[in-house]
Amino acid sequence: MTLLICSSTGKSITLLNEIANSGEAKVYRTSENGYLAKIYHSPTPERLQKLGLMIANPPTEPNAHLHHISFSWPKSALRNAQGDIKGFLMPEVKGGKELIDIYNPQRRKALKLDIDWRFLHTTALNISSIIAALHEAGYVLGDIKQQNILVNNRALASIIDTDSFQVKNPKNGKVYRCLVGSEGYTPPELIGKDFYSLEQTEIHDRFRLAVIIYQLLFPGETPFQGKWTGAGETPQPNELIRHGLWLYSPNSLIKPVERTISFAIVHPEIQQCFLRCFNDGHKHPHLRPTAKEWLEALKVGNESLTICGRVDSHYYSRTYSK
Repeated sequence: MTLLICSSTGKSITLLNEIANSGEAKVYRTSENGYLAKIYHSPTPERLQKLGLMIANPPTEPNAHLHHISFSWPKSALRNAQGDIKGFLMPEVKGGKELIDIYNPQRRKALKLDIDWRFLHTTALNISSIIAALHEAGYVLGDIKQQNILVNNRALASIIDTDSFQVKNPKNGKVYRCLVGSEGYTPPELIGKDFYSLEQTEIHDRFRLAVIIYQLLFPGETPFQGKWTGAGETPQPNELIRHGLWLYSPNSLIKPVERTISFAIVHPEIQQCFLRCFNDGHKHPHLRPTAKEWLEALKVGNESLTICGRVDSHYYSRTYSK
């Protein structure tokens, strides 16, 4: 049994059972109800400086009125008996499923999740609102991926692993970088670049957000998935992204297949956001929709949803058809 001291309160915190282990840290349940501890294997001075900045500058919680945790933000440093910082205390997100369990039809079926298209729209809207709040506070997420986004039964999302974000010191401008990225979510201008020496901006997050929203609204698909009509084998996702190839790019070498969900099912304002991101934004990243612009488009899209006259769980956009 390990005992640590909460820096902000001086209270003793006991580490209970281990619930996760990665290359950089372990996560434990704690004696503090509603809180987990992330304990680093070998915390570097730079990592601890970054942690201190995050604790001192938390973003505004956009869903406080719903008593929801939108991001598992570092609450306080945890020290050992010698006064050394070993990790941090963070709120526990309860009852959430990984994003892939929400948008992937096979995973939903296996888990017996009762999720319809309105739920997926609302999830996309809520993720956009969270990311907009983080960008407003000056944070760049960097490694947006399925495992880092949890969704509960109210379609409310929570972002975890927040200490991987890119953080900038507002006083001296020092940047604490996000050192990792995920295939299929990295924007074209960053593919092959060294994340250890790269300062990212929210413009890079805009690409990642668009991929997440596409996966939600076209369940089980990605923008880069279809029949390859070019020479040779189908390129890897990062190569398709690098060359701006997706289902609806001009003269695309990727074509829809029989099971491809029609682009027309989503509201035209949502369609325009995807086109701006993946076409206009391929060579001009600043043209990609911001998280706030996605939020507004998804609100319009949600308002256009109506229920099918035959199947209660079937929603569709009034702009599509009957």
